[in-house]
Amino acid sequence: MTATILSAPRPKRLLSCFALAALAISFQHPALAGHALVPLGFGPDSNAMAGTDMAFSSSPSGINNNPAGIARTNAPKAEVAFEPHIVTAVRHKDSLGNDSRSDHQSSYLFSGGWLSPLDSLPEVTLGLGVFAQGGVGFRYNDLLTEFGNRDDVSAILGVLRIAPALAYRVNDDLRLGLSVSANYAEAEQAVLPGSSDANSGFFGTRLSDLSGVSYSWKAGLQYDVNDNLTLGLAYSAATKLNLRSGHATVNFDSIGLGRVRYGNAEVDGMALPEELGIGLSWQLSPQLTLGADLNWYGWSNAIGSVTTRLSRPKATAPSAKVVNHADFAGKNNGSQSIAARYALDDARILYGGISHTENVLEARGLSPLNNYVARWHISAGYRHQFSDALAGMLSYTYLPWNTRSYNNRQLPLGERGTEQFEYYSVVFAMQYDW
Repeated sequence: MTATILSAPRPKRLLSCFALAALAISFQHPALAGHALVPLGFGPDSNAMAGTDMAFSSSPSGINNNPAGIARTNAPKAEVAFEPHIVTAVRHKDSLGNDSRSDHQSSYLFSGGWLSPLDSLPEVTLGLGVFAQGGVGFRYNDLLTEFGNRDDVSAILGVLRIAPALAYRVNDDLRLGLSVSANYAEAEQAVLPGSSDANSGFFGTRLSDLSGVSYSWKAGLQYDVNDNLTLGLAYSAATKLNLRSGHATVNFDSIGLGRVRYGNAEVDGMALPEELGIGLSWQLSPQLTLGADLNWYGWSNAIGSVTTRLSRPKATAPSAKVVNHADFAGKNNGSQSIAARYALDDARILYGGISHTENVLEARGLSPLNNYVARWHISAGYRHQFSDALAGMLSYTYLPWNTRSYNNRQLPLGERGTEQFEYYSVVFAMQYDW
């Protein structure tokens, strides 16, 4: 998330000059560990292989990776996962001397899914998944501003996805799949709410209780070239995030109007990106399988032009309606990953992977509230088959320390800024087959 800082206003422009906080995206939830709003992967297998899942996908969580893979299911199957996400070094520095770590240090997520082939048509598999699709969580307290005071900034965004799916095993080699989804998003943001400066036209803003539901879809295929080589392909449509029915408080202290609550706030222009992924798995031996994925994300449209609208002020205000446009400088990007899976025996499997992603934003779009500077993801995992029906899995993902400096155009926090990022997550999962 970020804010638009407007140049010093002429007197007649005071009615429309706000540091209004249009929301952007980064992520706390699995998406802190991912490509901005897109998590690294869904489910323990994908996370353990650094998101390498196009040709491997077959578990209930595969509904949100490559839904074609669930056609591999021979019996009803359920999966639940618990995912702690721990931030170790999300940090903001700037030319005013601020050096602050985000206070939003952790999140704990649950996800799960269910699959079942149809009794009458065993080549058709139905599924249902519930996923923490993405989120952002940054909070910095007591930052020194260009106005000489200290104030806070924060941005919290969460997206929950419920996705029914259908997959069809065309023949022994080809599988097709489709999932549709309802996505519930909610957000809040504070951009220096205690600050107000008439000379520069900056009026601190707090947005609260924004939420809404949107819909999207994902399609995929898997093809077994031979007994050892599988290709996977999946496409996800962009998912508009409906952020409506919120309210806002704007700080007009510097022009004598106090803090005015607006009864309606909404944000347009944010989305989960369009995505295209292709990958392969290659079984080199009965024990060892290697994999690789290439993914493309359409961030230029997903976080390009963002518009914030406020209306219904509850007290005297410079304007009854406020419309603010912001360019978040989203940048189409790609990611690449490689992974290995090694079966120690029939009950124990080891996983490992590494992925690299390109920048999500142009440098001019960076701020403390859209710290999208993570580049590398290193993962490992272990699966244990306790019985014919019950399996458990543990995976670990580490995002090494990375930093990016930029000319600060978003907030009155000095001319130069630096964002730093380090993070890890763990997934505990259980899977049961009937």
